[in-house]
Amino acid sequence: MGELTDRYVGATLRSIPEKQRVDIEAELRASIGDEIDARVESGEDEKSAEQEVLTALGDPDRLAADYSGQPSYLIGPEHFFDYKRLVSVLLITVVPIVMAVMAVVEVIGSGDVGDMFGEAFGAGLAVAVHIVFWTTLVFALMERSDAKMPTADWTLDRLPARHGGGEVKLSETIAALVFLVLAINVFLLSRTVSPFTAEDGSLIAIFDPTVWDFWFPFLIGVLAVEIGFEVVKYRVGRWTWSLASFNLALNALFAIPAVYLLATDQLFNPEFVAEMPRQVLEADLIIIVLIVLAVTWDIVDGFRKAGKAR
Repeated sequence: MGELTDRYVGATLRSIPEKQRVDIEAELRASIGDEIDARVESGEDEKSAEQEVLTALGDPDRLAADYSGQPSYLIGPEHFFDYKRLVSVLLITVVPIVMAVMAVVEVIGSGDVGDMFGEAFGAGLAVAVHIVFWTTLVFALMERSDAKMPTADWTLDRLPARHGGGEVKLSETIAALVFLVLAINVFLLSRTVSPFTAEDGSLIAIFDPTVWDFWFPFLIGVLAVEIGFEVVKYRVGRWTWSLASFNLALNALFAIPAVYLLATDQLFNPEFVAEMPRQVLEADLIIIVLIVLAVTWDIVDGFRKAGKAR
């Protein structure tokens, strides 16, 4: 075997996990050598035989994917239709809501209809890109993770509940993960994105800068833990009393600080508050009620599904 074989083997191994390389290199070199020897014995020139054998093996990256067992596609048929349905639902529900909210905020802030359409369209486009990107990323990671396969470590406990309740669906898990990632992005972007600017041209932050000293890092941490919780819940395959109890704790850890900040007027930046109409500011109570209702529903739903899954 000559330089071409060395180059081909090297190109193949670069896409293979390091712990598999020694065995695969030995197997690949032996296979190539046997093929070349067979052609040489039949009267073919060794150099030509080497070229023909390597050409027949094809693209090294494709061969590496076959050896390592990694999928050579982004999202396979097993998850593609769940992926397609979820992206479609998110795009036709979340994007219009975001556009409507941005339109209202822009009208309140500047009163310019032209700016309203521009800001609403820009926000909708940005959210659509985020939805497609993060949903695709999560599905692609699960496609390549042993944990994502329903047949991986399968037991009878993964069977759906007798009456169709309590099971954790992939589409629900992906939707929750996308929502949590978007929520974290909203927190992070709030420091650099605002519908209002000061006289010197600087942005007026929506949230009080002091909340970044402790509360926002804490809330972002809770959301990050919730991402892990969603993955674990999907791995288990069904709701349990332990998962429902942990879900209660996570909801409380997020809702109590959020309600406290709203109720004590510590959440929003005073400069931002000064720019907002009085009737908008009186919406704090509505936001608190919505948070309490959403958290209560999520907690009750978790225990209800745990009961059905027994």
